[in-house]
Amino acid sequence: MKLQWDHEWQRLYVEALLETNPLNLVGAFAAAEVAILSRVEELCVTADAEEEWEAIEDAIHGLMVLKRGVLKSPTLIRAPHPQLVKPRAATR
Repeated sequence: MKLQWDHEWQRLYVEALLETNPLNLVGAFAAAEVAILSRVEELCVTADAEEEWEAIEDAIHGLMVLKRGVLKSPTLIRAPHPQLVKPRAATR
């Protein structure tokens, strides 16, 4: 069954909600946030869309909650931080 969405931000938001691969979560969240913000910009200059505004507010809140949970998750695979290495003194 293929779900139908009125707007791209809705599809990307649901994909972010359903993403289970920790390596893809950051990208999924970012894509949803960019799409939501783009739609907010469009809505600021167009007619009223009260129902969509409420859905956007819910989506933004949902992403914030998920991001907090993911960041606290012990199973999150984090990229290693680059280590600074001091250059060795030249030996003669």
